[in-house]
Amino acid sequence: MILPAATISAERAVQFTEWLKNNSQPLTQVEAYMRDTSHYRAEWIRADDSKSIPEVLAEFPRLASPGMIAQDFSILHGEAAPKLFETWVPLYADKIIRLARRDGKFSVPEEQITKDARGEVALMLLPVMLPPPVFKRGRKLVRASVDESKRAFIDVKPVGTNMVEYLEEARSSRSYPFVLLLADGMLCSQSFVVISGKAIETETALAAVDTCFKSFYVFDTHYPSECTPTWQFFQSAVYELDGTVSPAVNFLKTAVLACR
Repeated sequence: MILPAATISAERAVQFTEWLKNNSQPLTQVEAYMRDTSHYRAEWIRADDSKSIPEVLAEFPRLASPGMIAQDFSILHGEAAPKLFETWVPLYADKIIRLARRDGKFSVPEEQITKDARGEVALMLLPVMLPPPVFKRGRKLVRASVDESKRAFIDVKPVGTNMVEYLEEARSSRSYPFVLLLADGMLCSQSFVVISGKAIETETALAAVDTCFKSFYVFDTHYPSECTPTWQFFQSAVYELDGTVSPAVNFLKTAVLACR
């Protein structure tokens, strides 16, 4: 990846970074300083091998503030930044639902899916449509179950879930970013991106998926093994970013594009 040109000196970037460690207000100043330090931050994260997400958040805690991951991504990959919002519902959602029905992987009656819910339903179907990946866990090769793939991508919990307990458990058990939805049936009440035990609330489930995808690029970290094909589909088909994808992802991408 070619990093954008720095807009301020390295000395000023260090000063702004120190200010950001100790201040979360005013928001306009935080956003401006985060924007000005994006080049410095991207270089710092990638220097001497990639840093862990906790290390990055210790140095740049404002990345966990709403909108900051998206801002960094837009500076790194400007043309790709808006593509999920522009294309998911009009180009992908109905086709994925149609393909899932054809393959016998989705049986909810059409009349039970509201127009507003179709985008979220299609998101939840992606891990079902892609074969669970094989990956190394310790010294063993294992294949994730469909449920594991779904949960590593989007974890759905009931409204009223104790968030303090949930996030504490997530901090110790999940090293990767993922989406959390609090839902009542098929109706999403709240959506979050969970990163290193911190929950970043978003306006919609689609916005949570968008922020979560962008976090892998901002933190320079791998997709979780359990749902790598799902994120590869977004990378290749939706955001149109270069990178390795599995044959199954290419097959689904072709099927979606050919679906009428």
